[in-house]
Amino acid sequence: MSKTSAKWVIDHTMLSPKQIRGVRAALIVGGLVAVLLGILIWAWPGVTLLLVNWAFGIFFIVSGIIRAVLAFSAHSTSAGQKALVVVLSVLLVIAGIIVMINPGLGISVLATLVGIVWIFEGVAALTSLPKGSLKWLAIVYGVLSIVGGVFVVISPLFAAGVMLIFAAVMLIVGGISQTLEGIVFARGRDKPVTAG
Repeated sequence: MSKTSAKWVIDHTMLSPKQIRGVRAALIVGGLVAVLLGILIWAWPGVTLLLVNWAFGIFFIVSGIIRAVLAFSAHSTSAGQKALVVVLSVLLVIAGIIVMINPGLGISVLATLVGIVWIFEGVAALTSLPKGSLKWLAIVYGVLSIVGGVFVVISPLFAAGVMLIFAAVMLIVGGISQTLEGIVFARGRDKPVTAG
């Protein structure tokens, strides 16, 4: 596997001036949108959590309805399989309605699931320690993952807010970086730009 095969390469030396302007515009616009989204999330984290929660609620409802329609439309499935899919579809719709009516519950459940996954990830890291000089790094990762997971499970709403602010910071930093990359893209026409 070559070094560049794992990366997305834009060789600006092979692009026309119009294509270069298009890539520049895409990088700059994408970066500025990321910065704007990060600022909006930072400014209104509560509203953002509510919107994310409603998006999940709508997704559950739509997914439940689609699954029910597909179950009734399927010809090669048994009545028992159709009934099971319909029951699961109804449960999805009910879950979507509950999440939309009680946003705190939806956010808490999602954050708690993330916390549980982190705990399992930490335990897995500690039970499969590598041999050699990097063992300490796996131990630190495992312990931090377990501690972070426990914190999220104990205080899911606070943790969701912290994660959202972290995501906002990452969007702003990444957006600024991408915007700057768009500004300087193809200025030095001697080597391709790689990402990823």
